Amino acid sequence: MSSDPVTLRPTAEEVARERPPFPPALMARVGFLLAMTKGGAESICTSTLEPLGLHIRQYGLLTVLATEGPLSQQELAEWVRTDRTTMVALIDSLEGRGFVRRERNPADRRAYLLQLTAEGRRAQKRGSVLMKNAEDEILRSLSARERAQLIELLGKLAVDIGRLPTDPKLRQQIAASDG
Repeated sequence: MSSDPVTLRPTAEEVARERPPFPPALMARVGFLLAMTKGGAESICTSTLEPLGLHIRQYGLLTVLATEGPLSQQELAEWVRTDRTTMVALIDSLEGRGFVRRERNPADRRAYLLQLTAEGRRAQKRGSVLMKNAEDEILRSLSARERAQLIELLGKLAVDIGRLPTDPKLRQQIAASDG
């Protein structure tokens, strides 16, 4: 350890090198750890999806529509816990790029269903490959068993404390499933 010869204190570089990555008092706080993890994961996912020009939320909506079929904008907003104003902006953006189209709901002519286009399916498939790579990068310090355990535990937390839907019927269904 080379120290400042006048004060015999470590240099700023030495202190930084010996310092833990985060303050120890915060390393025991769940909220802090989740916030740091979210920030890092979001950064990795954002840069990963950049070649497609997609935001993480847009990719998520394409994935839900690809796997769950056509949904109304309201159903989709409730399911992914997004307010109506934000959902309108996200869908308008996806529709403007030709990834999604609004079609009349045959069961309710006043409503529309969101449907993926062929271009939207291609973007979702390309995004899935990229996101798999991003997830591998995010979870690189975990074993396969730890990854599975983390996903299970985060899923429990998301269901328990994730943003509640605004639809009273859906809130009742969630509350009933807890009992």
